[in-house]
Amino acid sequence: MDTLKEEVLNELKPNSDTLKTLSIVSYGGTQISNWVGDRSFHELVNVSIRGCRKCTSLPPFGLLHSLKRLKIQGMDEVKIIGLELTGNDVNAFRSLEVLRFEDMSGWEGWSTINESSAAVFPCLKELYVKNCPQLIHVSLQALPSLKVLEIVGCGDGVLRSLVQVASSVTKLEIDSISGLTYEVWRGVIRYLKEVEELRIGGCNEIKYLWESETEASKLLVRLKVLSLLRCSGLVSLEEKEEDDNFGSSTLFSLRSLHVYSCRSIKRLCCPNSIESLGIVDCSVITDVHLPKEGGNKLKSLCIENCDKLEGKINNTSMPMLETLYIDTWENLRSISELSNSTHLTSLDIIGCPHIVSLPELQLSNLTFLSISDCKRLVSLPELKNLALLKDLKIRWCPGIDVSIHGGRWPPKLCSLTLEGLKKKPISEWGDLNFPTSLVDLTLYGEPNVRNFSQLSHLFPSSLTSLDITGFDNLESLSTGLQHLTSLQHLTIYSCPKLNDLPETLLPSLLSLRIPNGCPKLKERCSGRGSHYWPLISHIPCIDN
Repeated sequence: MDTLKEEVLNELKPNSDTLKTLSIVSYGGTQISNWVGDRSFHELVNVSIRGCRKCTSLPPFGLLHSLKRLKIQGMDEVKIIGLELTGNDVNAFRSLEVLRFEDMSGWEGWSTINESSAAVFPCLKELYVKNCPQLIHVSLQALPSLKVLEIVGCGDGVLRSLVQVASSVTKLEIDSISGLTYEVWRGVIRYLKEVEELRIGGCNEIKYLWESETEASKLLVRLKVLSLLRCSGLVSLEEKEEDDNFGSSTLFSLRSLHVYSCRSIKRLCCPNSIESLGIVDCSVITDVHLPKEGGNKLKSLCIENCDKLEGKINNTSMPMLETLYIDTWENLRSISELSNSTHLTSLDIIGCPHIVSLPELQLSNLTFLSISDCKRLVSLPELKNLALLKDLKIRWCPGIDVSIHGGRWPPKLCSLTLEGLKKKPISEWGDLNFPTSLVDLTLYGEPNVRNFSQLSHLFPSSLTSLDITGFDNLESLSTGLQHLTSLQHLTIYSCPKLNDLPETLLPSLLSLRIPNGCPKLKERCSGRGSHYWPLISHIPCIDN
């Protein structure tokens, strides 16, 4: 049977003068035909060999002198990759830029060492080695052009071997590297002087990243972005912390620091140069030390699901802060403890049960404000003073009465979302006097409205986009919206009793979305022969 499969593949040889892309998927033979990898394919640029699980060796892809991208995946029976891959050509892989090895469960050794002094991969820019758990012996010549290195699901020996021959790498991503202890990592970090972006995930044996920031500043001289994910053993960034040194960091290059699901980290000290900080799902973290006031350059702060983090962050003055995102921060009682920044442009607060009010902070540059699931919140800042605010979202804040803001909206408000506010029927909100700048309105969850004629006073004629969601008893849209002559986008979701559309507005619509929860209306809009099809078939974007 294998012989037959090999004969079939032999007969499938394409025209070597024109072929640019070759993919072989789930081939069942033990040997790949000789024509695969033949140097006569001088136009071949992309090659992908996937799921050929019985093959024991690889073709001489190094002879393809125009090859730029090579992917080898799921070759379970390949144990050793050596010079046969290069075809013993001193100019092997002279054009290759991207090389991927994935899901090679039986792969044990990889070597390109030969008697020639020529580099085997002179132009290689990106190397990915993923899910090769048995790979131990890696012996390569220098990779002088390599910029991106990603290693996932391998042993620490693969990482150690590759960083030694890839001194020009600027982006390093590693995930689930077995055997990667702090001691091993300290040997790896010595080779990362050119790295600008470092991502470490699922490496649970690392307790620290460096001994001290002085050491880090000497070894990671170009590091700009650091992301740590699911490192359950990580306690702190540095082994030897001294309280007197907080805020006097020597790691000058770091701009972005993000820590996700590191369940053992208790404290975090941020370098002076930090501009973006994210701390997500770190359940035991109690202290975050930001640079002192004079050196604080933080522009973006995201804190999510950090239950034990106290409401006050050390050195909280953040004069340059532009974006603040807070999600499920149980102990936070006032955002005034976090920011009084005139530079703040985006503020997002979610699931902070102890916040009662948002004070009148210096938010003159705020353009985006979103507040969700703050059960005790009863007051907002004076909205009309938010002169640049364009996007406002208020959701599931049952203490907020939106009707008290009638006539006092931000003068440049463009987009407004309202959901789950104080138990007061929308029909009793009165005239909210929305500004003429409002073009996008989203209303959620109103069980008492049956006909939109009850709400016609709410909708300014300036609207170009309207989203109606969760109106359980809404039956008709045919009246109440006729004055929305500028409407271009209409979305209706979870309105189970709704039976009609505003026919006078349909000719001008550019999009109509009825994604789910409107069975009656959906039936009347679905395909040729349906009731509304002659009226909506011209709409460029229909989702029903």
